[in-house]
Amino acid sequence: MVVPLKATPQRIAVVRALFALVWAAALVIAVGGKMPSTGADVPTGAALLLATYPLIDVVASLLGSTFADARVLRINATVSAAAVVAVAIAALGADSGSTLAAFGAWASVSGLLQLGVAVHRRRSGSRQLPMIASGAISTLAGLMFIAASGKDTAHLANLAGYMAFGAVLFLVSALRDRNAAAQVA
Repeated sequence: MVVPLKATPQRIAVVRALFALVWAAALVIAVGGKMPSTGADVPTGAALLLATYPLIDVVASLLGSTFADARVLRINATVSAAAVVAVAIAALGADSGSTLAAFGAWASVSGLLQLGVAVHRRRSGSRQLPMIASGAISTLAGLMFIAASGKDTAHLANLAGYMAFGAVLFLVSALRDRNAAAQVA
């Protein structure tokens, strides 16, 4: 997919969502029908997908920081870059439970940052309900992934559902922003 030369917040959200949907589908394929225990190794394909998924956040946050909320979005990009390393270490060198915990920690922190940005933007008159929901859901989902990391089975395919649902919220946000811009013009 070719990223347009002129990035806008709406285009960033759409491209981010499309990448997330592709990642989610690829994760389901990589995990397959297997339900590993939390002590089992993560399948290599799934490990690579999980380790690189936060890169979507890195790129989107850096591109988005050129429009608004630069400091917080750069912090989120840094957190997500650290998550790439942490999830890679867990997914490639530890077990499924550790991977769920690392992914969950990133989802929670990143979700809190997203929630904060969305609430701030909403206070300034921007339509941010989908992003508020996305940040809150990401935070809660991350906490649930951490809690699930101590159980017997690692539901790695659930992470794909998290990715896909987040993608839908980003698409809804982009559509709302596009419609709001069209009404102003």
